Amino acid sequence: MRNARSARIGCDRAFWPLAKERDDFTVHHTLLTAAFLCLLAALVPRVSAAEDSCSSPSPECAVVGRFELSVSLGAGQRSNPVQGRSDIPLVVIPHISWYGKRFFLENLELGFTAFENEQNTLNFIVTPGYDRVFFYRNDLQNIFIAGGSALTSTGGGGYVAVDVPASGREFEVRDRHTTFLAGPEWSFDYRGITGQLNALREVTNEHEGYEVRAALAAPLIQSKGSLVASAGFTWKSREIVRYYYGVDGLYEPGSAFNPFVKLRYSHPLSERWTLNAFAHYEQLANAIADSPIITEDHVTTVFAGVVFKIR
Repeated sequence: MRNARSARIGCDRAFWPLAKERDDFTVHHTLLTAAFLCLLAALVPRVSAAEDSCSSPSPECAVVGRFELSVSLGAGQRSNPVQGRSDIPLVVIPHISWYGKRFFLENLELGFTAFENEQNTLNFIVTPGYDRVFFYRNDLQNIFIAGGSALTSTGGGGYVAVDVPASGREFEVRDRHTTFLAGPEWSFDYRGITGQLNALREVTNEHEGYEVRAALAAPLIQSKGSLVASAGFTWKSREIVRYYYGVDGLYEPGSAFNPFVKLRYSHPLSERWTLNAFAHYEQLANAIADSPIITEDHVTTVFAGVVFKIR
């Protein structure tokens, strides 16, 4: 057995003004330095490693070498803040995972575990960039959320036509390609509080931006059913924000700090069936919300249904 990455950071946005280039550079490196120091602190042995607390399969533990497959069936929706794009329905949500002794797969994320004890885990992960989901309905991350039709192209309609009230003119928004981020991920468990901190860089040469993700989760109800509350943030460098939300010659945003909160409830009905519901709210930073292609300053995601464990 080994610990599963059960407390995921939401992508799942507080006030973060547009900064001058020098200030943005300073904030950027301050955040990355803080993230790196936290990762180093996680490696300082506080106690000797005890026996592995995972003795049987559970949401927190995974069987080494076993491929896990489940699907959520229900009804829900993720709001889409991009002008001209419809909200994203949540009907069928597949989930796959595989954990080896060091390598693991969690949906679209690949990872390598460099260090692990009862309290701390240090992974190195490769994960898709998130923001593209708002521009392309058949982005792979939307396929995993909604299921249904297969991915047959990189996106339907690569351009968004937008009217700018100030000038009354129309412009086209460039394509957003699939990107991947890579970097260290520290997760910890302390007296029932779980947390994660990621420091990632884009590695597919589309924008070469940085992203810092952090989250804490705590159980509010822990009986046969469980209610878990989590909160955190995603910080995106100006390169990422400009790639997705900037408009050439019209809008050049800076970095963005996007906080979120989430509630999740689960209740096992049988060995294979589990009742599952969650609500997620993310506040968009001013750097994103002020873009002429954005119509809302937040993203909400809700879902309720059942999870069927296939294997």
